[in-house]
Amino acid sequence: MEADLDQVMDLEKAIFANPWRRSFFLSDLNRSQGFSVVAEDEGVILGYAVAWAAEETHLANLAVTEDERGKGIGGKLLDEVVAFARRSKAGSMYLEVRVSNTTARKFYAERGFVPTYLRKGYYENGEDAVIMEREAQAEDKGSRDREIKGSSGGQPTGTEPDA
Repeated sequence: MEADLDQVMDLEKAIFANPWRRSFFLSDLNRSQGFSVVAEDEGVILGYAVAWAAEETHLANLAVTEDERGKGIGGKLLDEVVAFARRSKAGSMYLEVRVSNTTARKFYAERGFVPTYLRKGYYENGEDAVIMEREAQAEDKGSRDREIKGSSGGQPTGTEPDA
């Protein structure tokens, strides 16, 4: 994914009011228990996900271009993160999502995540985060039709992508 980082940074800045810094992505690309994946079409990045695992998997970042939302890309990226969690033998997965982001909360709920608690003032503007969790080994739905490129511990994996 390092070769894709310029496009990922452009997407990150377009989507998030307080985007991750480039150094965050670089750090995660080299994390031994990390996983990064991009969805692309003819060399254009349509979305990406970043996670890391130990006993549990933390989905740290997932984004899809505005024009491609609702076309299954986010679901396919999440499928890849779930597969990573299973390979890592993680028991559960979790993520933080803004209280105000009802679309994302619905997306994750449809994929087995349940709200478990609230992190007060988690975001830079003081907004609370809903922590959502699911079992990593739970059954999933999902289809695959666009190319997904990923890295696990810095090693590329050839897999395919869906939201």
